[in-house]
Amino acid sequence: MARLYLTVLVLFLLPAVVFKGGARLMSMVSGPHTVAGQKPLNQRWLGYNAEAVAGYWKALGEAGRLAAEPRFLELDLVFPTLYGTAFAVSLLTASAKLGCPLHVAWVIAPVVVTVIADWVENLVQLDQLRDYIKSDKKDVTALDPKWIRLASTATSVKLIFFVISSLALIVLLYMLLRSPGAVVA
Repeated sequence: MARLYLTVLVLFLLPAVVFKGGARLMSMVSGPHTVAGQKPLNQRWLGYNAEAVAGYWKALGEAGRLAAEPRFLELDLVFPTLYGTAFAVSLLTASAKLGCPLHVAWVIAPVVVTVIADWVENLVQLDQLRDYIKSDKKDVTALDPKWIRLASTATSVKLIFFVISSLALIVLLYMLLRSPGAVVA
């Protein structure tokens, strides 16, 4: 029984540690890239528009942090692969230990959607940020509202499917704890 609890703990902690540790490492490597009192763009559940992005990036520039934002976005193109892999390993391992109750595609689909949405969010923001930095005006006119809307939608999709992936892992781990026939070896 102790081995089962240890397995569940490791499968739960793997994506959590990779996600939290990776996010912290990215912030340390890229430098400060947030604005006090404002939620970062990649954490805005209800999305954002071009005006909100221009305002956020203008505030980053005023705080001397705008240079860190491109580095953060570039690093954040690799990060989804890392946390996505950790999630996939935990989900697939838990599913396998339950005797594979779900097809592999269903188990990792939410993770794949999360990772793709994160890449779209980062690529679009990075492209728009480069235009913003090159612009003389440093305001909303330097941004394309359609691309910002796409990045905003990708952010919301990423956050929703991240929660779905997390809940799926919790459900599978709960099932593993409750299953008398779980393969623990």
